[in-house]
Amino acid sequence: ECKTVTKKTEPLLGVVLSLPDENAVKTDGKAQNDEVSDEEMVDKENVIDLLDCFGSLRTTGRFVGENKFDCDTCHAKKDASWSVSLQRRPQSLLISFRRTLWTLEKGLHKDSRRVKFPLELDASELLELETDRVSPDIDFEGCHYTLISVVSHSGSSPFVGHYISWCRVGGVDSNKWFLFNDSNVTEASESDVLNAEAFILLYERRGIPSV
Repeated sequence: ECKTVTKKTEPLLGVVLSLPDENAVKTDGKAQNDEVSDEEMVDKENVIDLLDCFGSLRTTGRFVGENKFDCDTCHAKKDASWSVSLQRRPQSLLISFRRTLWTLEKGLHKDSRRVKFPLELDASELLELETDRVSPDIDFEGCHYTLISVVSHSGSSPFVGHYISWCRVGGVDSNKWFLFNDSNVTEASESDVLNAEAFILLYERRGIPSV
């Protein structure tokens, strides 16, 4: 039986994350029978932590049935598994969310749940590297990113709406934020940024190891 392992290296242009299942409600360690207030339930259903979304980045899958993998070694279609790993952590971490969904109940719709994200992101455990490849990142202690920009989509449907952007002006050490809405540019607060319905997040790495 063929035991070939096929690897393909591609540039990381961005990370696309899926939001957790709409029917999955976090209980923060509470048992299912524990009482949860209506206010807590609403918050848990509509606010998602960015760290929970990174679970989709570690997703693995199988090529089976009609979707069997076409092996270049034995030249036959085989059942196979796939996974994704990183060789190097990027200087700029571009994160976008899959907010266009289709369900039997709602059809094609926009997932408007708010994703809670930090101004400072420690991604050392999130962006795990391949263990079998030597990288200059291995000796770099931590993997810290600073939020630079947030793109938001206003509108209840994926077909219509308006895009706006919050941007940090003056570099990673600046606390000045501005809202860019078409030709209008106004100063914004950090709370405005953190309460945005994020469609795209751009983080900039604070330090790079010497190569």
